[in-house]
Amino acid sequence: MTWGTAFNVGVEMHRRGPHPDDRAGHFDRSSSHVTGSHGQVAVSAVDKRVNERRRRMVFSSALHVLPHGIAIIYCLMTLHEPHRSLMLTGYGCGMAAGIAGLWAAKRVTTKASGYRISFTILSITLVAIALGAYWDGGAASPAALGFVTTSVFVASYTPDVRLVVGLTTLTVGAYLTVSATGRPVPPGHVFLYVAAMVILTAVCSAQAQILARQRSQLRSLAAVDPLTGALNRRGLAEFAKHVFRDGCRLGPSLLCLDLDDFKLVNDRLGHAAGDRLLQRTVVATRAVLRAEDAIARVGGDEFVVVLVDADEGTARTVLTRIDAALRPLARVSIGSATAPHDGHTLEALMQVADQRLYRVKQERHPVADPPPGDRHGPLAGRSDTLGVP
Repeated sequence: MTWGTAFNVGVEMHRRGPHPDDRAGHFDRSSSHVTGSHGQVAVSAVDKRVNERRRRMVFSSALHVLPHGIAIIYCLMTLHEPHRSLMLTGYGCGMAAGIAGLWAAKRVTTKASGYRISFTILSITLVAIALGAYWDGGAASPAALGFVTTSVFVASYTPDVRLVVGLTTLTVGAYLTVSATGRPVPPGHVFLYVAAMVILTAVCSAQAQILARQRSQLRSLAAVDPLTGALNRRGLAEFAKHVFRDGCRLGPSLLCLDLDDFKLVNDRLGHAAGDRLLQRTVVATRAVLRAEDAIARVGGDEFVVVLVDADEGTARTVLTRIDAALRPLARVSIGSATAPHDGHTLEALMQVADQRLYRVKQERHPVADPPPGDRHGPLAGRSDTLGVP
């Protein structure tokens, strides 16, 4: 999750080129305010990444404060040794930089600004550690242990391998500078210190990368339907939180899709054939959509498509395209709804689109009207489980 991009999230992005009809004005990409796509937890992940970046920076700054506090205690316990006032000043500056980082973490919004602040704090820390080790007797002094702890910290909390290599080189270089300018130190001692820093950095960095991949996989599993790669209900809820966050202008539009007679496919051809049909349905539908739109699987053969900044005319056009794209695979019933005319929330749009979908099914397969208060269609009663107000 380096942390740059949307929903780390994290969840794999599935982008495609513009549809040929985009040139006709059906889709205005310049007006889109969503940067996610079908297979990701769309755009509310931007907010999540900002919050995660701030939490990481708070923790990082706190870890800068802690070792300087320990170093200050060490100086106070050895006040009879020379240069203690200078060391206390240096470590105090390092602690102050960490505290400033805690304050700045609440205001960080971009990855670049976070990196700049973190690098500034790290630079101050390295200077304080190098001067403290030099004044404490050189590379063999107890204060030189600060280089080791800094290496471990850099490897554990820097997501980019290239940054880890660069910052570790900077740390080792600072230690070698102290060993060359301070009191003479046996070469074997310097070698062991450098080797320890390199090995610890490699091990911690590898573990950090493994944990980052696992977190990314967990985020994907939490938001994506594993069979089709479409969003699941949770992913749809996260997508909708962003789309509906600032209230509805013209659009978004929502389509509810339901495969007709899907149960017959499972009964006659087997569940494997049914699974393949669901997968091909998602692929064919995505080919019609823009990158900023999303498709979610909310039931067995039931899907919801969210069209960002799409009016009723655009929704009807997309509905026709989806129906044509899916016709070679299966017959599909589709209902549509558009904000703000049909509602201002995901739940409201789903209810309207679901009712229209059910009417389409009634026209094709006339059945008795459902009892009062009963479900209006395949998706009724399910939107309230998405966690969207």
